[in-house]
Amino acid sequence: MLDRIQREGGVSIAELAQSHDVSTITVHRDLAALSAEGLIERVHGGARALNGSPPAERIETAWDGRVAQAHGAKAAMAEHAARMIADNATIFIDSSTTCLALALALEADPPQMLTLVTNSPAIAFELSAESIHVIVTPGEVDQHMRLIGGPWAYEFLSGLNIDMTFISAAGVTLAQGLTTSRRPLADVVNAARAVSRKCVALIDSSKFGRSSLLMLARPEELDLLIVDSGLPAATVDEYRRAGVPIEVAGEPQPDI
Repeated sequence: MLDRIQREGGVSIAELAQSHDVSTITVHRDLAALSAEGLIERVHGGARALNGSPPAERIETAWDGRVAQAHGAKAAMAEHAARMIADNATIFIDSSTTCLALALALEADPPQMLTLVTNSPAIAFELSAESIHVIVTPGEVDQHMRLIGGPWAYEFLSGLNIDMTFISAAGVTLAQGLTTSRRPLADVVNAARAVSRKCVALIDSSKFGRSSLLMLARPEELDLLIVDSGLPAATVDEYRRAGVPIEVAGEPQPDI
């Protein structure tokens, strides 16, 4: 991919997927890796070569570090969640890197028509499928978390009708629930949950047993908790006994 981008100056995601016989979600991930190394420049719908001068040394941000964590788990949960989204639905996805994986899964195999609301500029940037109508909340940008928050964001969300909200969290326990350390994120998530018919959380196994300052939701309040196969079966059973609707991505689900 890098050779072609450098040779042609710029290539679309669709062209790269076709020429390498891979999915567009795979191309998204590879381009993200090349961009993180400072070898290409990401543009909407593709990538382009850098100019002839050596790229400046890239300073990794907290967002970059989170994107790199638990790649496989996030992709599996995202594909599982994407199958739940019906044509013509209106969904909200939060600014987490786990929901970024969900956005990439939808971009790779989009519904016939979907309205997607997000408070993440990074997620909005990744979406170019014509059938996905993207709406970004107004508000104040938190550069550290790559999210839009503040009163404008949650006032805007409070006037919407949303079919499904998808969220993640910094940690989850049965006692403290889904938690985050960021008030702007908590306020936006709670505003979206309040106007949604269903709320689905995608939490990878590394976050279980951890808690942060602010609670987003209690596990039993969720309509569904999606986890990856790295979560021990005993923990899955513990959450189910506590009344939490939980599914393991990639595994047959029990009749509940």
